[in-house]
Amino acid sequence: MTELLIFSFLAGAVLGQRFRVLMLLPVTFVLVLTVLPVGLMTSLGLLGGLKAAAFAAIALQAGYLFGSGARFALAATRAARVFARPAKAAR
Repeated sequence: MTELLIFSFLAGAVLGQRFRVLMLLPVTFVLVLTVLPVGLMTSLGLLGGLKAAAFAAIALQAGYLFGSGARFALAATRAARVFARPAKAAR
């Protein structure tokens, strides 16, 4: 389950770098549709599969938040470098 959470977080961070927040809805839906059968095949049971899907969806959203914050932080540093104020020279 830890691997699933790490993968979900990293996938959310990649989505946060490139896409808008509305992209999380279909990705979360696909995630739940894949985690539930895999959970049943690995003998987690239905309740364990639901718990894994819920935690994976939360990790996906946390990763999206992290990736989106990183995108805005990189844009802010780039803008500060491009639009830097010239230093006032003492006369």
